[in-house]
Amino acid sequence: MTLHTKLARHANRRAFTLMEMLIVVAIIVILAGVGTFYILPQFNKAKKDTAKIKAHEVAKALKTYYTNHGEFPTSLDALVNKDAVGGPYIAPDGLVDSWGKQYQIDVSGPNHNGAEPDVYTTGPDGEILGNWGQR
Repeated sequence: MTLHTKLARHANRRAFTLMEMLIVVAIIVILAGVGTFYILPQFNKAKKDTAKIKAHEVAKALKTYYTNHGEFPTSLDALVNKDAVGGPYIAPDGLVDSWGKQYQIDVSGPNHNGAEPDVYTTGPDGEILGNWGQR
């Protein structure tokens, strides 16, 4: 075997073969699938936790409104407007949950024994999330 033949064989082996490339792509796809399987539920949990936190923020804005007006508003839209007594009490995007729906209120507050209003929303799986926990 001459030096020229050795160099020629080495020069032909500078690229990966199709089989090597397919194996690498398959490994990447498998790792991405496994990662998605474990990470996706964490995104849903984070959205639910965010919805609960924002419900508490809306409840605080309702309490501030009550302090200024002596009664709770009939609609959450009253919290984003400035009036003669005060406001706005919350930003408009604070009334929208993680899934783009507006929060609901029950001023009788059955989950708080009437001490404060219930602020809640419904998640995509039908779970009711609010400023008290689960409904």
